[in-house]
Amino acid sequence: MAKMLFTPVPRSLKDIIIEIENGKLGLPELQRGYVWKATKVRDLLDSMMKGYPIGYLMIWDSSDSADKVKNIGVESKPYSVPKSLIIDGQQRMTSLYAVMRHKEIVDEKFNKRYIIISFNLFTRTFEVGDNAKKNAVDWIYDISEVFLNESKSFAYITEIVQRISDSKEKTGATLSDEDKQTIQQNVMDLLSLGNYSIPTLEINGNADEESVADIFVRVNSGGESLGEDDFILTLISVYWQEGRQKIEEFCRNAKVPKVGTAYNFLFEPSPTHIVRVAMSFGFQRAKLHYAYLLLRGRDFETEVYSDILRVEQFEKLKLVLDKVLNVQVWQDFIKCIDASGYVSKALISSQNALVYSYTMYLIGKYNYSMKESNLRKLIAKWFFMTSVSGYYTGSPETVMESDLADLRSIGTGDDFAKLLEDKIDAVFTNDFFNITLAKSLATSAPRNPAWFGYCAALNVLDAKVLFSTLHTRELFSPTATGTKTALEKHHLFPKAYLSKTGINDDRDRNQNANFAFIEWKDNIEILDTSPSEYMKDQLSKITACDKSLVYEMHALPDNWENMDYFEFLKQRRILMAKVIRKGYERL
Repeated sequence: MAKMLFTPVPRSLKDIIIEIENGKLGLPELQRGYVWKATKVRDLLDSMMKGYPIGYLMIWDSSDSADKVKNIGVESKPYSVPKSLIIDGQQRMTSLYAVMRHKEIVDEKFNKRYIIISFNLFTRTFEVGDNAKKNAVDWIYDISEVFLNESKSFAYITEIVQRISDSKEKTGATLSDEDKQTIQQNVMDLLSLGNYSIPTLEINGNADEESVADIFVRVNSGGESLGEDDFILTLISVYWQEGRQKIEEFCRNAKVPKVGTAYNFLFEPSPTHIVRVAMSFGFQRAKLHYAYLLLRGRDFETEVYSDILRVEQFEKLKLVLDKVLNVQVWQDFIKCIDASGYVSKALISSQNALVYSYTMYLIGKYNYSMKESNLRKLIAKWFFMTSVSGYYTGSPETVMESDLADLRSIGTGDDFAKLLEDKIDAVFTNDFFNITLAKSLATSAPRNPAWFGYCAALNVLDAKVLFSTLHTRELFSPTATGTKTALEKHHLFPKAYLSKTGINDDRDRNQNANFAFIEWKDNIEILDTSPSEYMKDQLSKITACDKSLVYEMHALPDNWENMDYFEFLKQRRILMAKVIRKGYERL
């Protein structure tokens, strides 16, 4: 049998909490935020009170040393960095630590809150705290106070008994000696949960992060697979908690409408997205595995980990994040995306394209000091290309790693711009527009990058909505939507009409090339009539001089309404590809 990477060690809950408090044992948010409901915490405590098993903890001895802090200040912990990290069981320990020490948790939506669990002094039952429990004399509203008063438990219990006795006397009743003994015993049993024994699997420090992640997945069937981004966020939590908080605050603000923050209509970044940008921009590492090793302090030449190198890398990370999380810089980047025609979140099919385009924007701005107007135009073209072509689909880290490698020989802003232009040209070839793009539109997939590229091109070209005097850019805007969506996808050949002609397969009827965006009221008017019928009324709304432009923008072949359906699809795909190309050329 191979050498075991773990050692089973029983620990008391009290000892685990002490190690968390003094910093010896880290409680990182490996599982992406606290997700437990308070009722689950209630059930956990109930199981412990009844002596049931609650599972084990997995602890990783991730630090080469556990040096104690020489000068301990008021807010300092005895250990400068954790010796071990809780890998599995983080939600359980977060729950117990928060309840027993009255600490706030940060949930998956970045909201801070306390977990309030109440305890009945007579029935030994737990419930989620509410106003009824708060005002009930036979309940301890928040059991945190019991554990926080452990050092003076006798006086605390005496006070509880006296409080209940006084309340009884006000109603003319008395608290019997048996009831007093019951209360005392139940509070002592609640305090004794600190001695609850929790099985612990300690993974030794020789196990690398890949092995730890693999162990986690194998033993925790209900858990999500951990990636290098999780471990990087863990390191930031452990070594620079303020940095983790800055990242989460930025991501939270991007979702909440407020002026002067990261909020926007296009992109709600996650902490993982920010990590990817920071590592690619600041450390030229798109592959997070290597970025993780850097932050752990690894010297890639000697393959030795160094605390000094780790400190240096974190100092660098602080400078990098100041730029990545700069709200003005972020909003200037969002303008690049808007300029590319992708004016709505609904049009964006690749978040990787956003992440790595932001990286390129930061590189152009800070590494090559490009003029903002030139940089905006360049990044708009870059994002358009990466989105339409699916440039970062498949192996995004590998592609970005290659791009970053090419940048190492670049010396000026002009060289940077030329490199990106050359890469765009290498993708946007004549064959791509004339053959590949048209073929990629031969699908009924609703989130097709080529279809979104066509929509973005209409916005760039300032095209009017079909059968409307309004422009697509206006109606794609999130602010244009009322009780109904401002724009609706309309079947140019209505589905009911196609059924009458024997075309019943939705893969044929819902082809991208059979759709056009129109105002919702026009969609109601058209209903299911044939193209040759409804176009008589619609063409009356278009002047003769405007018809050719309308048909060109909306990729409609002449006399399309009378064409064979499949021939229409074939010709329209070619014309749609031309519109996409024209939109790019306008950029």
